[in-house]
This record gives sequence, structure tokens and C-alpha cells, in this order.
Amino acid sequence: MKKLLLLFTICFSILASFAQPAGILNETFRLKSLSIGNSYYTPNGESPNLTFYEVTGNYVAEANGISNVLNAAASFSGNSFTLNNYGITLNDCVEPNCYYEDLYFYSILTTTNLDSKTFTYNYYENNGYKYFRISDSNNKRAYYSTEPAPEPNPLLFQTWYLFMQEVDLGDPIFFDGSNPPQITINPDFTYTGVEGCATISGDFILGNGDYSDFLLQSRNYQQDESNCPPGSVNYAMNELQIGIALNSIVYEGANNIDYFEYESFPGFISRFSNAKPLATPENSLIDLKIFPNPAQNKLIIHSANNDFDSISIIDINGRQILSKENFNSNEIDVSSLKTGMYFITIETSEGNITKKFIKN
Repeated sequence: MKKLLLLFTICFSILASFAQPAGILNETFRLKSLSIGNSYYTPNGESPNLTFYEVTGNYVAEANGISNVLNAAASFSGNSFTLNNYGITLNDCVEPNCYYEDLYFYSILTTTNLDSKTFTYNYYENNGYKYFRISDSNNKRAYYSTEPAPEPNPLLFQTWYLFMQEVDLGDPIFFDGSNPPQITINPDFTYTGVEGCATISGDFILGNGDYSDFLLQSRNYQQDESNCPPGSVNYAMNELQIGIALNSIVYEGANNIDYFEYESFPGFISRFSNAKPLATPENSLIDLKIFPNPAQNKLIIHSANNDFDSISIIDINGRQILSKENFNSNEIDVSSLKTGMYFITIETSEGNITKKFIKN
């Protein structure tokens, strides 16, 4: 974010305030995202923010956008505050991300007529960072924190092959064979992909949430179906077109295989690896069952072949909880697992399969 010439000649009358906004004064909060019907995450490389400070017993708000600065008088009362008497610099904004400044300034902090606005706010601290959220009367919201902008995990930038999708609490959908849907993510966060006969492209915004590893919001999604026969396109990755940003995870697995997960809606997760899925499992693997489910102490694997190359258990945050190589038993002790949902992946010479189970 380039350095800006601050506006020092704004003339406004500052409203007296009798409520001390404890914890937020003289703190620069980084804008993480906006909610205006849809969610808009702060574009990569930009650093809009919000600071409240005191001048002779009164409060002033200052916000950086993309190329401009907004100032306003601030008056606090309980868990709400009012902004009025605005001043906004008039620098020309020519960057592709100028739309975000317009949303931030004229849809959230004020209007195109610079009308006074009252907000309710929520402030809390967690893990050494401060979090600040504001909402106007139309439920337009802005989310801030003092945590730094997220740093991408270098593992993210490679080609990923879709091997499984979850649809809420239904059975997982598996993708196998020689041509699964795939996506390549580049260091500049552009992406390209292949889905059957179609190609896709777009870019991601990298964000962070309060409780997630990182967030990816897809933008500028395009799909080229020019080489596809009518009705032949598989829309397995249509969540990229929707552009919702939820939890994402990338991590190293066993056998030098990396994994990437993309959640578009709660419970709707696409799981990728950097290795192509194995061929369609034979009947013995398709017929594999696990029980009881939910499990309390032991999980039983029922299969015609109990000679497994490896077994691994992963929690819903993508953390590997258990891993066993050359496992030749059909019982797994899960008594030490915390209550919750898990995924067990079983690999055999015939392929691999992933099942979901609940630990009571």
C-alpha cells in the first residue's frame, strides 16, 4: 500500500463523547473483509484500516482505503458509535482494486452523500490479537483485527487433483481415473484448471478468519467449454464460480503427498492431493465398511482383505491424528480421540478409500 498524503485541512466539529471505547483507542485495525449482501475480502497486497484517536477529549476516526483517506468525527455510546462530518481525500484511484475502497467508504463508513451513520460494534481479544466488528442498521458489516495479513503456505502453489467431495453430512463423492478435475494455483494467486473437456481460470484473494488456517475467495471465474460436446461438462468445481470464502487447509501427508482442502459452504468441502487418484477400487474395497458409527472405543474395519498398506485418521481441521503403515488388523483404538467428526483413509494395493465417522 503506497504512502498517502493525509488530509490535514478537513474542517469539522468534533462531537463530545462520554463513553470510553476501551481497547480500541489508538489502535490501527486492519480491514479483513466486508459483508454487503455478499462477502468481499481485502484484495491481496492492500491494507485498508481504521483507527480511533482522541483530540482534546473528543474522538476522531481515520480510515485508509486503497488510494484515499477518510476522516470523521466519532461519538461513542455503549456498544455503538456514530460517524459524521466526514472528510475524504480526492486522489484519483486507478488500481484494479479501487472498487474495494468505494465499498468500504461509501457503502460501509458513510454514503455517497456523506450521510452520518451509526454502528453497533463488537470488540474482543484472542491469542494476543484484537478483533473489531461493526454493523450498520442495514446489516452491512466490516471485520477488522490487529493480526497481520496472512502469509501463503508455499505448498499451496502446485497442481491439485480433486479426489473427494463432501456434501454436508451425506456420503463422500470420489473422483478417480486418469482425468480427475484439477487446478493449478500460481504464486500470484491466479489459477487454471481442467474439468473434463472444459478449462477454467480465475484468481484467489487470500484472507484469514478468526478460527481458520486461511481463506481463499475465488474471483473472475471463467470456464471455456468450446471443445466440449453439448451437455458433457462436469461442474464438480462450481464452488469456484460461486466465490464464497471459507476455511482452507494445505498440509503434508504421508508418502510425500500433499493435501489441499477448499470449503465453499459449511460442510461442503473439496479435497485435493498433488497426486492423481488411483484407479477405481475393486469390489473388495468398495464393499469396505466401518462400524460402529458413532464409535466410542474401537472402530472396526470390515473388508474381504485385512492387509492394508496404511491407515490414517484426520480431524475436520485437516490435522493428522493417527497414521499406521502395513496395518493388518481390523480394529483401531479410538478411545483417546476427542468427541467430534473424523475421516479415516485406508490404502490397499487395490486403491484407497476415505470414510467419515463420529467419535462419541
